[in-house]
Amino acid sequence: MFSNQQKILCLFLFCLASLPCTYAADRPIRVRIDLPLSTVTEKEEIGDDGSVTSVVGEEQIDKLNAQELTSALRRVPGVTISRYNPLGSYGGADGGSVYIRGHGSGRPGSEIRIYVNGAPLESGVWGHPLMDTVPVDFAEKITVFKGPQPQTYSGTFGSVNISTLERNLPGFETKINLGYGEFDTVIGNLTHGGKISGFNYYIGASHKQSEGHRPHADASLNAEYLRLGADISEENHLSYIVQATDNWSRDPGRIDRPIPVRDKFTTRTVSHVLRMDKSGKQVNGFSLFYAEDGTIRWAKDNLNGMGTPPGNSNTDWTNYGFRSSYDMLIGNFTLTGSLDYESKGGESQNVTVTGMVPFSFKGRFNTIAPYAGTRYLLELNELKLIPSAGIRFYKNSDFDSETAPCLSVTAEKNGGKIYVLYARGVNYPGVYAKGVSASTLSRLDAEVLDSVELGFHWTHSDKIALQASVFRYDSSNHLQSTPNGLLNIGRIKTNGGETSVHFFPGENLVIFLGLTFLKPDDELSPRMPGFSASAGISSQFMDHLNLSIDAQYVGSQYAYNGRSGSLSQTDMEEISDYLTANLKMSCDLSVFSGIQGECYMAVENLTDETYEYLPGYPMAGRNFSAGIKWKF
Repeated sequence: MFSNQQKILCLFLFCLASLPCTYAADRPIRVRIDLPLSTVTEKEEIGDDGSVTSVVGEEQIDKLNAQELTSALRRVPGVTISRYNPLGSYGGADGGSVYIRGHGSGRPGSEIRIYVNGAPLESGVWGHPLMDTVPVDFAEKITVFKGPQPQTYSGTFGSVNISTLERNLPGFETKINLGYGEFDTVIGNLTHGGKISGFNYYIGASHKQSEGHRPHADASLNAEYLRLGADISEENHLSYIVQATDNWSRDPGRIDRPIPVRDKFTTRTVSHVLRMDKSGKQVNGFSLFYAEDGTIRWAKDNLNGMGTPPGNSNTDWTNYGFRSSYDMLIGNFTLTGSLDYESKGGESQNVTVTGMVPFSFKGRFNTIAPYAGTRYLLELNELKLIPSAGIRFYKNSDFDSETAPCLSVTAEKNGGKIYVLYARGVNYPGVYAKGVSASTLSRLDAEVLDSVELGFHWTHSDKIALQASVFRYDSSNHLQSTPNGLLNIGRIKTNGGETSVHFFPGENLVIFLGLTFLKPDDELSPRMPGFSASAGISSQFMDHLNLSIDAQYVGSQYAYNGRSGSLSQTDMEEISDYLTANLKMSCDLSVFSGIQGECYMAVENLTDETYEYLPGYPMAGRNFSAGIKWKF
């Protein structure tokens, strides 16, 4: 039998062999080097301040046939996911989560934050994002920030920002997508945008539903989107964005246990963002106000563990805040000043089917976090050397103040960039601490992560882009459950490495390979596979056909709640390694008719792999879907 590493090599060679060997000489060039035709991750970037990011664009989301954020990010190097069902995230547990270089396993609370247009979206009570409340149907690009980056985002060890659709060119556009797949999965979304003079707008709506691959694995997702924009001046643009979601997903339960009767997770959210962007010769940046209202209605067979009565866990939250960040250029110096203020909270209660309320709490925490930094451009012939330094200060209404410094040096010459970065992340406990551990609340502190990373990025002749890095994470003060309540007793140290290659051997061919290595000091650390890899190949041939194949291998890992203070078998289980592959083929309809659009066919789990993201929750085998898209 082949090992999984041999499987990866065979699959990669199969992808190469499946591509056409010749190309028409007169075929127009359609590959854009800044946003390639189709790579598993469109590009990796190193900022002048040492920030490390991966960017997935709208085209790539389409190539992956991604219906949710977890699907859109599952191939990004360093990112792993968990889920229960083909569609919908059961947000009450590990039924839909994103982990960045092993961080993000804590529940309640999370070290990973998700933003939409720069505004954080999360349950203001439980302190972690909910995947179904951040749809990708209206995403123009998704940026993954790896490691703590206090110069950009506060209160997190890693983050994801979704930039939504915006019409920048004069005129109008409309897109319609209708699809159907196995498990009675229905996909439909509509977006329309326009720009008239200095005014632009975008509207959208989507509906998705599926019966799931197992009994009680069904889901329904709905989202609406509106964006209004206006050019206030040549340098200033004002936007108002509102997004609403209405979703539910069921838990099919472990395969070796009875099918749940209730266990349904329902969420509704409405978020508002008012944002001013400035793009000038000397000053660049943004300011935004945001507000989010959300509800969770979680029907449970057991309210608080096995043997407890059935009922509902109901949560209502309201978050609001302000974020701003500006760069000022003074000669070769760039001065950066930013300010984050957030207020998040609400209430939660458990209600049995008989009407009893055995558990309830409410609260609100406020945090203000200013940042100041500078960087300097030193040009020595063809060498550009940029040192930078900054610090973010945290003042919280209920916990001790913290500081998060960051230092970096980047050197760039002839298409190559070397960087070294130190940064600290800070993550405060959420309002949940008042409810689940009121007795220890006064003794709790923020979780802290110190990180060091060294790497390089190199491009050559628009044919290849290579990035590689090594990093060291030292996280302390991790909140963990003890018999006496939550306490800051956890610590995880991790060494890691990551590399990615984008290769453009022909005008209609793109190849991608990404590798990530993680080695925590404690091998029982959750969601830290020792090795993971992703690969992808895209080709355009016969003038109207597009083929995309991508694959991901994830090594064995442990799955348990990062807040758990016990490593007993009931809390920790090992997930076997797995290798999955996907394929999508599309046909350009404009070649045969006046219709601008495509028809497509997609296959998930191409090799019919038996795998799971959580022990006892097998994922679907090979499954097919098809659809049609119009654009006018």
